[in-house]
Amino acid sequence: MNFPLHSARIVIVGSGVVGTATGQGFRAHGHRVRFVDISTERVRDLRDRGLDAGTKIDLSDGPAFVFLTLPTPNEGVRYDLRAFTAGTAAVGRALASSPSRHVVVVRSTVPPGTTEGLVRRILEQHSGLGAGTGFGLVANPEFLRAVSAEEDFRNPWMTVIGSRDPRTVDALRDLLAAVRRRAAYVRRPGRGGARQVREQPLQRHEDQLLE
Repeated sequence: MNFPLHSARIVIVGSGVVGTATGQGFRAHGHRVRFVDISTERVRDLRDRGLDAGTKIDLSDGPAFVFLTLPTPNEGVRYDLRAFTAGTAAVGRALASSPSRHVVVVRSTVPPGTTEGLVRRILEQHSGLGAGTGFGLVANPEFLRAVSAEEDFRNPWMTVIGSRDPRTVDALRDLLAAVRRRAAYVRRPGRGGARQVREQPLQRHEDQLLE
């Protein structure tokens, strides 16, 4: 899994507030970003702003970081994951037809365990590949406010990276190094690690590995 991190290929799946802020943040650091959204109106708006955008996920052009920034509306602890599930399935189908190994990054706000449970199952089902071998899978939850999303991406108060695959953790950590202030690396996601990170913010510039 060799990524040219000075100019990595980034695919943003779900180009709302979080997706657009994430993609714009990477573009500012010289990365090649493709915005994907099912809304033709949103795609048209992005193109009018000079951005590379479309309605289809294309992973044929070498290794990429695929960020899932899909909407997950919630009422309390109840999440509506229908759009998120459909978008994840579309990524799985794109993985199936790609000759390269990609890293799928779950950035949407989802319940604990979603990355290792729902996302992994859907990606493997639709791609025919295995997480950790055929593609990388990692959780990187967003901590962005709608009113200042792009500024929050550039100056995050904390970065959380959770994956069972050390190679995937290293790849995403290197990609985010230019914008990282603080980071927590969750070795075994799905065991309450992300919740622990939220409850115990790290000190500035301090790294921590949660068991």
